[in-house]
Amino acid sequence: MSDFTVRIPRVSVAISEATLVDQLVEEGGHVSEGNPLFVIETEKVETEIVAGASGTVHWTSELQTVYEVGAEIGVIQEAG
Repeated sequence: MSDFTVRIPRVSVAISEATLVDQLVEEGGHVSEGNPLFVIETEKVETEIVAGASGTVHWTSELQTVYEVGAEIGVIQEAG
């Protein structure tokens, strides 16, 4: 098994942080690559972020917390 790190993405050049507002897959749940994984909110917009890998989700973050772009918020354990 390998791990895929879930990070806060840069959704705009001007944005340096975002609030994690929803985790769309529960802890220990399965997600498929390309499916909705979490929702972030910036000063201007709320954005749904899709999974970059398929596997079991393990969150290392808290809802309603502001994170810097690039911050690790979880991992997806890929089967293999």
